[in-house]
Amino acid sequence: MIDSAAWQSVRPLDLDALARARVETINLLQWLARIENSYLPARLLEERICLEYRPVSATFVTKPFDGNLTLALYLPSLELQFHKDTKAVPHVFDPEERSPAEVEAWLLVELLHHGVDRAKFSKKLPHHVPDLMTGDANDHSPQSCQKGLTQLTAWFRKAAAILDAAAWREGDKQASIICRPQTLALRASHVESGGLDVGFTPGDAENPEPYFYREHPAKNGAGRGRARLILTASEMLAASDPAAMAFAFLTTGTA
Repeated sequence: MIDSAAWQSVRPLDLDALARARVETINLLQWLARIENSYLPARLLEERICLEYRPVSATFVTKPFDGNLTLALYLPSLELQFHKDTKAVPHVFDPEERSPAEVEAWLLVELLHHGVDRAKFSKKLPHHVPDLMTGDANDHSPQSCQKGLTQLTAWFRKAAAILDAAAWREGDKQASIICRPQTLALRASHVESGGLDVGFTPGDAENPEPYFYREHPAKNGAGRGRARLILTASEMLAASDPAAMAFAFLTTGTA
């Protein structure tokens, strides 16, 4: 169900605050990506390094590994916590004023506590993340970007509802919302239709505003190129019904 009301939670747009929140979130989310890269079976990157986003709790979660263990990251606090058999374990890691080295140390202790082979854990990532925080040089500070994190949480929840509704329209009532950790892009897990790919991103270097996108193979003889259309946050917020506008954008295009 799309919530067409209460868009006040994403107004007004503060692009600087959102940008800081994105950087902080992407940096911490890479620990979930490292877990998946280290412990999930080797297969196509796009299938393996893909997190689930749960809008009700505003949580990113890895796929289960080593039995039924998962690692979660919560918005807007950016706290980390393991879950065992879908139940949260007691230890929560607050990254405030903690370095990446301290995150890694906590992670390794938790893996040991749960009997996971730590020798398999690797900090290497299968994708590039610009200006990735490492070591002890810098500390995380979610509290310094709470305004942006609060807006980011609101955008993700609204985007997830619209993506879910679009999946239902395509006949997929079991779709989950998945996230690419290197960009924070969201999409429904349903199979693409006719080469069409639709999703949401909270902004990036080229387009600092949050936006929905619709992407399909180019028809202009550009070989393997893809054509992308976007619907920006400012365009949605200028409309009388932003949710309906976004839903129509995602569902009326054809490849």
